[in-house]
Amino acid sequence: MTSIIWDFDGTLANSYPGMVAATQKALAENFKIKISKDTIYNGIKETSIRKFVADLLEKNDDTSADDLDTFYKAYTLYERQFHDQIRLMPHAKISLDYLKSKKFDQFIVTHRDQSISDIAKKLGIADYFEEMVSVSDDFNRKPDPEMLNYLIDKYKLDPKDMFVIGDRKIDIDFGKSVLAKTILLSEDEETDADYQIKSLNDLNGIL
Repeated sequence: MTSIIWDFDGTLANSYPGMVAATQKALAENFKIKISKDTIYNGIKETSIRKFVADLLEKNDDTSADDLDTFYKAYTLYERQFHDQIRLMPHAKISLDYLKSKKFDQFIVTHRDQSISDIAKKLGIADYFEEMVSVSDDFNRKPDPEMLNYLIDKYKLDPKDMFVIGDRKIDIDFGKSVLAKTILLSEDEETDADYQIKSLNDLNGIL
């Protein structure tokens, strides 16, 4: 049975505006670090919020990596204020319906916390997924394969018949860590993904 492992932020949903704004506010108010939204967006797209902020704090003379927890407490509070503004990416619902019609097993694996459950319900997509796995489940973060190995073991999934879909290199590295096929949703980023699409509407040409 073919299984589809979805990333959420930037792949199924356009949530980056809230994530960027919350990051900017948490850095400014807690550490007096002022940085543009474009810089934050490019940084978290290239790696992740955690690595981007950790590297930033490490370079700042007035902070240390130990302050990462302080950042995340503030970030989580601020980011929740943007949840009502999260919208599905173009063609996301059509793609989910298409994959469901093919009887593929679908999962979400995300760095987002347990809020993913409520957000997916509000967006009307929760029922498409066998399970939604988040960092709140105490797994190692992408690209470590721990979250994928959990799903493989629990649902008896075959990595050779698995597609990992995401919008960042970290998602592609994540899929390749278990030898799954990978699909990058991006108009310009270059990775060693097996497939690259500019729109979710292009999935039916692959799956």
